[in-house]
Amino acid sequence: MLQKLKPKERMLAAMTGEPTDYLPCSIYFNTNLTVPGYDLTRWKDHVRLQIDLGLDPVLYLHIPHSHHPRLSVNAHVHDNPEITTHLWSPDGPDVRTRTWIEEVDTEKYPVLFKEYRTPAGTLRHGVRYTPDWPHGEDIPWDDYSASNVYEPLVKTPEDVDAFSYVWAAPTEEEAARAAGLYAELQHCSEQSGAPIQGYGGRGLATLIAVMGAENAIMFAVDHPEAFKRLAEIDTRANVERIRLCARAGADFIKRFGGYEQTNFFSPAIFRDVVLPLLKEEVRVAHQEGVPIYYRVVTGMEPLLDSIAGAGFDCIEGGEPHLSQCSLEMWRDAFRGKASSWTGVSSPRLLGGGDERAVREEVRRCVDVFGRRSFILGVTNSIRNHFLWENTLALVDEWKKIR
Repeated sequence: MLQKLKPKERMLAAMTGEPTDYLPCSIYFNTNLTVPGYDLTRWKDHVRLQIDLGLDPVLYLHIPHSHHPRLSVNAHVHDNPEITTHLWSPDGPDVRTRTWIEEVDTEKYPVLFKEYRTPAGTLRHGVRYTPDWPHGEDIPWDDYSASNVYEPLVKTPEDVDAFSYVWAAPTEEEAARAAGLYAELQHCSEQSGAPIQGYGGRGLATLIAVMGAENAIMFAVDHPEAFKRLAEIDTRANVERIRLCARAGADFIKRFGGYEQTNFFSPAIFRDVVLPLLKEEVRVAHQEGVPIYYRVVTGMEPLLDSIAGAGFDCIEGGEPHLSQCSLEMWRDAFRGKASSWTGVSSPRLLGGGDERAVREEVRRCVDVFGRRSFILGVTNSIRNHFLWENTLALVDEWKKIR
């Protein structure tokens, strides 16, 4: 048996197929979760809760994007690190923005617009300004902008060149602005033994955020070459973000892929557009000397072989109870090609009322995957409407059999 490892050593060993002292377990909490004694909107409390539970915590490092939207640098603690309410200012040297609100006769709510003036033209983005809009009078690119879209940022192939200015790659200067946070994360890593996870981007989810799902899908069908260029622009930014994260001290990289599966896009789009770009991002991460993992949720069943061939060190997420991809299918697809970081269904089991079913699923996961090249996890973040006793049962059962 190996000597006791730190969480970083344990997670990296499991992710890269090396032996560990015991099976790691790393789960994550939504910021809306309420646990007495912890404020989970604060990343330090997120880490403290994981340590107190005896889990393998992860610290999150996010490099800001160039030009707009200039997302604030933060140690995000939920499953979508792009959601934040603060923006960098002023605008970049090549991009000028303005925002305003209009009443529209056909709409129940006002419309919030944001205009980007670039050397290649002007883009305009509009969202329905509903009472639950969380970002004030600005439009970050996230699930809120996707679901509230009134006017997509990119409308025609002629907008692609302007988009390349708006979604420019982050720079060394921008990363340097976050030096204080990076130092704080490094200090926390040294004290807790937790790994630092860099955020490598989210692929086609970026396009859904600025266009809305329906508009992005139809754009991909009607303008395939322009759509491919948009995806390439996003990968250009991802590649630089991966490099900067690695150089800032990230131990591994997360690449979100939950919105580029077949519940949105066709297998052909994944194979022809997404897969070559993923392979390039993986190549750059490995060139920088850091492992990289890919997060999926549902819709991956027809793509398992393609995902397995992309070169990722680990595949994370999955949802066996709300998709057609069982744990056994997942294991067979990735065994010998990538480690697995998956486990208990958040919506079906942790959000359910049967603690015994949670415990049984923990044991079944270990029976299916074993204790090597496997990190026990959850399929999505732990949320406030879940019974907290279910999460405690997961942790307790893992400790019994790890």
